[in-house]
Amino acid sequence: MLLTNAFLPDPRPYKEALSLIKAGHKVKILCWDRGENLPENEIIDGIEIERIHLASKHGRGTTQVIFLLMFWIKMLLRLIKEEKGIIYCHDFDTLPVGLLCKFFWGRLVIFDSHDIFSKTLYRNVSNLLVSFIAFLEKPLIKRADFIIVASQSVASLYNSFGVTKISIVENWKEIEDFQAKKEIAEKEKLILGIKDKLVISYISNLGPERIIEPLLEVVSEDNSLFLIAAGDGPQKHLIEKFSKYFNNIVFLGYIPYEKICLYTCISDIVYFGYNKDARVAKFLNPNKLFEALAAGKAFIGGNFGEMGRIIKEERCGIALDSFDKDNIKNALEIMKDRSKLQVFQDNAKRAGLEKYNWANAEKNFLEVFSQIEHKRC
Repeated sequence: MLLTNAFLPDPRPYKEALSLIKAGHKVKILCWDRGENLPENEIIDGIEIERIHLASKHGRGTTQVIFLLMFWIKMLLRLIKEEKGIIYCHDFDTLPVGLLCKFFWGRLVIFDSHDIFSKTLYRNVSNLLVSFIAFLEKPLIKRADFIIVASQSVASLYNSFGVTKISIVENWKEIEDFQAKKEIAEKEKLILGIKDKLVISYISNLGPERIIEPLLEVVSEDNSLFLIAAGDGPQKHLIEKFSKYFNNIVFLGYIPYEKICLYTCISDIVYFGYNKDARVAKFLNPNKLFEALAAGKAFIGGNFGEMGRIIKEERCGIALDSFDKDNIKNALEIMKDRSKLQVFQDNAKRAGLEKYNWANAEKNFLEVFSQIEHKRC
């Protein structure tokens, strides 16, 4: 598996790697440590990890191309030494390396598209570069042997490219990961200073498309609410500022996946605010929604993309047309009614148990490898 992050671990590749190991496959992850200073080689739950240390930073902008090219070269040099095997490319920024391996050594290539890459680039990336990447996406994706996407909306887009060999493997979660023991949850609430308050969590990337300030304003004005915020990105300083002045807002910075599970469990509501005019908005199928379903928590999200459809179909929360202060405040007022909150939570729990869980998504994922074995025979 090829990744352009340091695998801390990254939830989607981690789940997929574990499923492959359980099915009898050997998995190695080759990834990019940009300054996290993690071990060059380690084994995590049977997954062999090799990190390429090349100093850079996330969100660098257009100049990241230079560092990415250097990373690709280093990655190719490592792959030359590897035994023959499948090259599994996570996201478009590793696909060119996989296709070079296919061209020179005849390796089978799987492309796992977490998002539409060209539509997720930060605003500090030049329009010319974004257009060039968008131009390359269509022909390069078509050259992969197998393509996996995280949602039907992305599959439909790739179908419009003329790509037909697509499998959908959603970002659904392990239910067991989001079932914290009561005593552990209560202890953590005590540490955070949470008493009889309505607990909201926002644990995510803090990029410019995320809408967090109106939520901070609502919580800061209402002492019956408590916000647990975590993550990294350009807006972290805004949250740090609010958490400094208001004791019902706590900011935890970047936290590992197991802590995401714990803090989701001690929440009443999971919040996900996103700019509906962003290029990727209509393709959104956010992890936060499926974490809420796995934990049986009410969800506040946007009335767009697959997110909006699922919220309304499963009646697990409130889908907002816009994330302005009044709309967020009104949604939270509805959820202050504990009987209504319980209905949302019960619906979320049912949806998670019956449909939106990794046990179901895993079947589609392993089917891809059954097809690969058939192709090899």
